[in-house]
Amino acid sequence: MKPKGIKLWEENAVPKHRIQWCPGCGDFGVLAALKQALVELEIMPHELVLVGGIGCSGNIRNYLNGNAFHGTHGGPLAYALGMKMANPDLKVICLAGDGDTFAIGVENFVHTCRRDPDMVLLVMNNGVYGLTKGQDSPTAGLGQTVEVWSEEHPPMVDPVLLALASEATFVAQSFSGDVKHTARMIVEAFQHPGFAFINDFSPCVTYNKFNTYEWFREHVEYVPEDHDPSDKDAAWRLVRDFARRGKLPLGVIYRNPRPRTEARRLPVWEEELRDVDVEPILATFR
Repeated sequence: MKPKGIKLWEENAVPKHRIQWCPGCGDFGVLAALKQALVELEIMPHELVLVGGIGCSGNIRNYLNGNAFHGTHGGPLAYALGMKMANPDLKVICLAGDGDTFAIGVENFVHTCRRDPDMVLLVMNNGVYGLTKGQDSPTAGLGQTVEVWSEEHPPMVDPVLLALASEATFVAQSFSGDVKHTARMIVEAFQHPGFAFINDFSPCVTYNKFNTYEWFREHVEYVPEDHDPSDKDAAWRLVRDFARRGKLPLGVIYRNPRPRTEARRLPVWEEELRDVDVEPILATFR
């Protein structure tokens, strides 16, 4: 750990924004892991943009130094893709929630997996809409036995299975109760040349009394070392095997960079702004 590096990511953030998560919220672990990963990767604040949506998870961008954008519910991936198109040199990470991503934002999720832009999505998955008093999100019901379904409480969306079915090229899973492992997953996601998705189990201590820290510690299990993440069939078998045993895999489940041609739309920034005088705009910030 590099103390000066961590301090760099807290400058201009912590003094301005009081952290508003509930004491014990799993998002604290994600914040700590993200800072560790950024320091390890030696990414500087001006090289990165953090994109958040509506929800408790979206607040994480306030607690880190650097560039950030807070968009509407379900929109982070669309905003992030636009930023990457405008400036391909930026490193882009979306920090979103499960309701944000798998309800109103599910269309963006599926097609971002297909398009495979070079950016990261980390979902803080707690199974509820915590900001609006704990209604079920699309991932509600994890680990619960249900005999009869209803329209109000349908079967849950499994983020990992959806990502695999949507042709994502990097799919990993982590638990915010293990900060060191979550940081490792973030590092590997940034190193992946394409769209990297991490489903992080981030317990909501206020509204989800079933999927607690203790529950996750009993049910998570690390991906075995002999698992071949480049094998799509092996990834499907791994997830199904864990499910049959009532376990949740932690680690890189699938990673297989996709051969592709350079995106023709990139870069357009320098060409389109070649004759624009930005000095008057910059002067307003001085």
